[in-house]
Amino acid sequence: MITFELVTLDGVKFAKECYEVMLPTEDGQISVFPHHAPLVSVAVPGIVAIRKRASDKDDQLDHYAIDGGVIEINGRRVRLLVDEAEHASDIDHMQAQAALRRARELMKQSHDRESAAQATARVERELARIRVAEIKRRSSGR
Repeated sequence: MITFELVTLDGVKFAKECYEVMLPTEDGQISVFPHHAPLVSVAVPGIVAIRKRASDKDDQLDHYAIDGGVIEINGRRVRLLVDEAEHASDIDHMQAQAALRRARELMKQSHDRESAAQATARVERELARIRVAEIKRRSSGR
């Protein structure tokens, strides 16, 4: 088993032993298992998936939408530091879609690099929230 810690500005969102953690990085999605090689990497906006036991099926995974951050892996522990993270059960699909529309509108109105970058990051975050909400809906049979 490996200990996974998901830490936000508001505190610890998840801190338990698990079998596998899937993380979004600049180079694509990575899976971390016990005894993974030490690594420090950048997490990008996307989905974190947690398999608590080796026997857990995909529909039993815990999912979080994150806005990006820093990943630290030392072989026994994975620590993910992010500004924000939302568990699938906390995301309202309709509200996430409305937030995505607003973020896309902000992107259209951006007139400089900084505001465009902020709007792009917001769009990526909202897309991750929608994907997590859709995963939750599919696994609950709705």
